[in-house]
Amino acid sequence: MEKKTHVALGNLVSLAYLQPISVSGLMITIGSATLGSILPDVDLKDSTTDKIFDRIITSFITVIIVGVFVNYFFNINIYHKIKEFSNVYNYILCIVVFSIMSYMGSKTHHRSFTHSILGLFIYSFILSYGFNKSVVVPFFMAYLSHILIDLLNKKGLTLFYPIKKRFCFDLCDSHGTVNNFLFTLFSFLITVTLIVISF
Repeated sequence: MEKKTHVALGNLVSLAYLQPISVSGLMITIGSATLGSILPDVDLKDSTTDKIFDRIITSFITVIIVGVFVNYFFNINIYHKIKEFSNVYNYILCIVVFSIMSYMGSKTHHRSFTHSILGLFIYSFILSYGFNKSVVVPFFMAYLSHILIDLLNKKGLTLFYPIKKRFCFDLCDSHGTVNNFLFTLFSFLITVTLIVISF
């Protein structure tokens, strides 16, 4: 399915399940669900998701090189200063490992590792190291929804990676009328869900 449909479905299931009532809860749910709904397609070469994670990795490498340079020449002990704040350390470590895994996922075949149950649990576990359930649950649900809706189309995916057998229901194409209908339906249901939550 197209990115917009994945994002709409991921947000729909997360909002319907969690029903956040605060603005911050709503933003966290939407942000985390959006990440979970697009991450599996990081393995799609030259996709928006792939380009975003390439930029993130490039930024991290630049920050690490600058950090090592500053640490060596100015003897600041950046690592120990960060480790003093355990929450910040956990966030940084989580984000770095998550980004590295995403970069590695981007180098796999489309609809293989990142579209598998193994990928779902590895990414969710890494995220849980630095963040609480309010971030991990919508990410997990949106990621799972991405995998499940991709089973509808003809291309198939390696659900039980590293086993190479591909699974699909072969019901529709990943683009076209069905995709547009589902996007419209999910968007309508998100609106209904947000109205119900607000009352």
